[in-house]
Amino acid sequence: MRLLPRFFVTLALLWPLAAAERAQAQALRFATDSTAPIDVAAGLMVWQRAAGHAQLNKDAQMRQGPLTLSAQQLAIKFADNGTAENIQADGQVVLLSAAGDDSAPRRATARQAFVDLARQTIILTGDVTMTDGVDAARQLSGARLSLDVVSGRAHLTGDADKPRARIELR
Repeated sequence: MRLLPRFFVTLALLWPLAAAERAQAQALRFATDSTAPIDVAAGLMVWQRAAGHAQLNKDAQMRQGPLTLSAQQLAIKFADNGTAENIQADGQVVLLSAAGDDSAPRRATARQAFVDLARQTIILTGDVTMTDGVDAARQLSGARLSLDVVSGRAHLTGDADKPRARIELR
């Protein structure tokens, strides 16, 4: 008889944690379209074909379907055959995602981002903060956000300096 009330007390204490984990799992999905073409634009672009890279400055932006990545600077690395391999974003990085079939609009900010075009991933690092376009009061923060562009799933993690990912509900 004594175990039954303890069980319900334990369940009652764990329920908010489970709800927060469900909210985090739902919150970490971006609308993506990995088949859409990638468009880059900036106020200033320097393309060095022989060196295999391009530098974009002044409102640099990369778009692919519902996903937009903007930063102070984008650096594109090209393979020997002329196709883009990766994009490095530095300075006030903002990743925006419009609402999709199974995701709300999202906004993530960071200091840097790395787009691996072969693996179809985007990694944001450096004081990553993510907000929900529908519920801006809910904010997630961590050290690293990894986004799979094919599935739209994102993983927010900490590192040695920030060992935890954090959810702030207001």
